[in-house]
Amino acid sequence: MNKGIIIVLIAMSIWASCQQEKYGQGKRIYTAYCANCHMENGQGLGEIYPSITKSSYLYGNISELPCLILNGRQSSQISTVQMPGFSHLREAELSNLINYMSHTWGDQSILPIDKIQDRIKNCQ
Repeated sequence: MNKGIIIVLIAMSIWASCQQEKYGQGKRIYTAYCANCHMENGQGLGEIYPSITKSSYLYGNISELPCLILNGRQSSQISTVQMPGFSHLREAELSNLINYMSHTWGDQSILPIDKIQDRIKNCQ
């Protein structure tokens, strides 16, 4: 095979990998674990499953999300379903998930892994 063709194929491969969806792993995690309740568009289901798009967590309280996602939340209302915890998620997965949600529905702030590690140490 011609060296020029090989170089073009390598360049095309690198370009294609750079064009991948931003926060792709976070979106896949959201789809697998969150979308069943909060819906694909983050709108939730009224009083039963809250909207992520209107969540104060994504507007100024993003650092609270690691503990919420890992531990879940007991329902404080009879009509609201409790949120299960996803304690099996690793720090990088949490970062990708939170950053995907923030980028998609929040103020686009970023929660890096070192901040997640700090927050996890203080989870109740």
